[in-house]
Amino acid sequence: MSSGRSRHVVIVGGGVAGPALALFLKKAGISCAVYESHPYTEGVGGGLGLAPNGMKVLAALGLADRLRARATAITRFDFRNARGAVLGSVRLDPSAYGQPTVAMSRSLLFETLAEEVRDQGIEHHFGKRLVDVQEHEGRTLARFADGTRAEGDLLVGADGARSTVHGHLLPDAHAEFTGLIGIGGFVPLSDAPAFAPATMTFVFGRRGFFGYSGADAGTAMWWTNLFRDREFTPSELRSVNADEVRRELSERFGGYHAPIPTLVGRTSEYVLMNATDVQSLPAWHRGRVMLIGDAAHAVSPNSGQGASLALEDAMYLARLLRDCDDFREAYARFERDRKPRAEKVVAEGRRRGGDKAVVGPVRQWVRERLISLFVRLSGDRSDRWLYEYSIGW
Repeated sequence: MSSGRSRHVVIVGGGVAGPALALFLKKAGISCAVYESHPYTEGVGGGLGLAPNGMKVLAALGLADRLRARATAITRFDFRNARGAVLGSVRLDPSAYGQPTVAMSRSLLFETLAEEVRDQGIEHHFGKRLVDVQEHEGRTLARFADGTRAEGDLLVGADGARSTVHGHLLPDAHAEFTGLIGIGGFVPLSDAPAFAPATMTFVFGRRGFFGYSGADAGTAMWWTNLFRDREFTPSELRSVNADEVRRELSERFGGYHAPIPTLVGRTSEYVLMNATDVQSLPAWHRGRVMLIGDAAHAVSPNSGQGASLALEDAMYLARLLRDCDDFREAYARFERDRKPRAEKVVAEGRRRGGDKAVVGPVRQWVRERLISLFVRLSGDRSDRWLYEYSIGW
């Protein structure tokens, strides 16, 4: 098919962007199937905050209320120092942007999307590791490591920052390590005394940054960063020694205010990840193949926008494929409209990561006063450009 409306879309990647795209394509009346490299596994991954712009996309799928019932709606941001002194607070109006900020485990978001894909009868295949992408005579062909293949009119790579589809399109462009290792975990709220789950707290101390809030019902989540010259290899990430991580974090954060030492000490399983981003790619598409989500514009976790941007991508690409007579027009418009926003978020994530460095007493004194001044002058207005963004369906 050289032009005209797409008939079948092969989606590579079953995290956030891929299943969301499949659901929107189903709404648009476009056939699709999702292929994920990993087996289906529940309870994997750390925590995330889904901002109002991401929640609005889920509302368009009818999933926002389902997630809010199982996660934690955040009503306040607190900025503190290591002693617990409040540097500034921002009260969040859940109606200001149409949806609240919601904190949850990544696995809750994944499972909610996967369940809806299954309930809607969309093909969702697991254990399909992509090894090759080809285009021939108006068709795309995806080949997988198990010997199977999938054909379609279009192929969308939604397979994350280490995207195989990305490697097919742009073999010389790679996600960059930001110099940060993200670490986090979950603790039952019953083990975290004096803890307000609806408040998302950001702690800036001399020995590093620490954040915490409620997550899935009855659960607290926390996250921090360690600066490192090189990223962990996949085997190192798989062989994390929980006792060593607990010891290192306890030494670093043992003097921070409650409940931080408790959160670190009572975590049974630590989640580690390399913080990577893709600052800019020369193109997101070629021929019949398109990149979305982290495959196109991986953002540092410090931005708090990775999942929300992926959801935005899914909704907008599906809308364009529905409305444009030629997929080439849809692809061109998608990249033109989405690239500036994504690159601005990537840059913001890099900036926020730099704010979390281990510092000396003078820089800490300056940082505390700058945070107080910034929060007092801007409140939540500094993020309005992120949260107000909406995509009409």
